[in-house]
Amino acid sequence: MMRVFIAIDLSDDVRAAIEEAQTRLKQSPIGVKISWTKVANLHLTLQFLGDVEEVVVDKLKPALQSVAAQYQPFDVSVRGAGAFPDEKRPRVVWIGCGDAGNRLQALARAVQDAVQPFGFTPEYHEFSAHLTLGRIKSPRPDAALTRAIDSLKDTTFGTLRVEAIHLFESQLHPEGSIYTKLSSHALGAHN
Repeated sequence: MMRVFIAIDLSDDVRAAIEEAQTRLKQSPIGVKISWTKVANLHLTLQFLGDVEEVVVDKLKPALQSVAAQYQPFDVSVRGAGAFPDEKRPRVVWIGCGDAGNRLQALARAVQDAVQPFGFTPEYHEFSAHLTLGRIKSPRPDAALTRAIDSLKDTTFGTLRVEAIHLFESQLHPEGSIYTKLSSHALGAHN
């Protein structure tokens, strides 16, 4: 079994801008314990699949290539910050991804539809494009965290050029997850 997900990778300039913001947040006098995402691991998840047999992983690759071929590369603005479910009792601190033409949402839906025949159910909630900056194990109100998130609300981290979708394996280790690209599927490419 392999733990896998489908995602879009970030450009180095967007990653660097987010790292700078994350460093500032880490230096804030926040009163809750946050498990910060390693900046090298940041990605835009289209569909988390969980534990999957290797034989199914091999079948997913042509399905993802078929989806990617239907879309042309496009830009997404990476800006703002917030928390899920809300800033009063945050569980996840995130960076936003602005998608004016809803192309990201359409791509995510197409990916979810493509993996359904392999036994994966679509996300039960509306797709919300975001990058997970950190997770809070014991959520509770924290005014310092709310202020820190508010300080990033108008920050622009750059433009992400969506040129491919990737199938990643996630290996869990005590020092954090290690992600390995299993396959990459260029948008607009026909085999």
